Amino acid sequence: MSVQYIKAQQTSVVEAQIDALIDDHTREIHPTLEDQLEMQYYAIEARLNDEFIGGIAFRKQHETAHVGSLGVAKDYRQQNIGRQLILEMERYCTKLGVHTVSLSTLNYQALPFYLKQGFQQCGEITDFPKKGMTKYFLFKRLPNYF
Repeated sequence: MSVQYIKAQQTSVVEAQIDALIDDHTREIHPTLEDQLEMQYYAIEARLNDEFIGGIAFRKQHETAHVGSLGVAKDYRQQNIGRQLILEMERYCTKLGVHTVSLSTLNYQALPFYLKQGFQQCGEITDFPKKGMTKYFLFKRLPNYF
């Protein structure tokens, strides 16, 4: 076995190879999931006069989605742009057949914001990713779940 350290922008090739291994294993265990194996990536952007002012990126797998990142430019915060991005992502996820959205956030980021948007905290890790920080895990069931 050899180990190679590569730059982050090159990981997409390695991730694809890892995903293929995981997909092969999933096919063995759950052959009925064949049509849902491929993870799909999406992004929604907020623009004002052609200026990028924020966005949300998420990935869909099976009937769930995971938000990888959400950001709003400093000059445009506190103007409901983050909320609008979340709502648009939820609308789009519903059209895709997603019923549950998950995400994580750090203690200095946006926990109160996500709770206000209806997400529920389902876990936390203290001293992660470094001592003195806490990572929170959240999820939200969309209306089509019920």
